[in-house]
Amino acid sequence: MGPARESAAKKAVEAYVKTMLDNPHYLEPVSFTGLEKKRYITPLDSSLNYAGIKEDDYKKMEQFIDSENAQRPDISTRNLKDLDDIKRGKLDYYTIIYSFRIDSGGHKKLKRYKFELDSANNILNARDITFTAR
Repeated sequence: MGPARESAAKKAVEAYVKTMLDNPHYLEPVSFTGLEKKRYITPLDSSLNYAGIKEDDYKKMEQFIDSENAQRPDISTRNLKDLDDIKRGKLDYYTIIYSFRIDSGGHKKLKRYKFELDSANNILNARDITFTAR
């Protein structure tokens, strides 16, 4: 990821945490992990993987989908939508883990949250992972 994208993601996460915690008086950022690009998995991915087709070979994907749609017309609409979403990057998202300290009743607590963001740095999901291994 580029430094500009990562910086914007960090700012979006910090703003989200402040809003989520109702602007606490004591909020100390500790660390961020690197921004990781990921992609949601579709049923089409399983079929393509089984057929040995790589995720960036769109010509083979289209041939496979044409063949599968002829055999299974009931899933043709879903396959075409999934292929379009894969080509346009609509299934891509980013993850980052943010660690911070907050003051809770006079005790400072370390919290860790895992965030999923879209390409416009909108928060899609935020999970408290303070007590999980990773």
